[in-house]
Amino acid sequence: MLLAEGIGDTIRISLAADPVEEVKVGYDILKSLHLRSRGINFIACPSCSRQNFDVVKTMNELEGRLEDLLVPLDVAVIGCVVNGPGEAEEAHVGLTGGTPNLVYIDGKPAQKLNNDNLVDELEQLIRRKAAEKAEADAAVIARG
Repeated sequence: MLLAEGIGDTIRISLAADPVEEVKVGYDILKSLHLRSRGINFIACPSCSRQNFDVVKTMNELEGRLEDLLVPLDVAVIGCVVNGPGEAEEAHVGLTGGTPNLVYIDGKPAQKLNNDNLVDELEQLIRRKAAEKAEADAAVIARG
């Protein structure tokens, strides 16, 4: 709560895991509070019976593949059509489960993806959006 109220900007995490994981978890918490903004901020749903794809597996693959991106970007990965559209509309890139799954870019429906190559295609879309955002951010800085 102190961090959320703007008191302090660091956090210490203790896990029964490699200390590198502690740093990652702490940084993710700071990103979720918008106190840090480097890299992808993933928003994902818990597992439930309404999912149209394996959200946990998809998230694990995306997190590993996109560790190199430093552009601040919100990516929502929601497995069903019940909660997915609302979350996806709020993200730079959002995926909501369906038949087929629907991808939102900047809050607007953009395209549909089947489960066959879901992670590969979603990764390409996220990388494309990150490049666009980095270019736009650089233009704003250049204008000063």
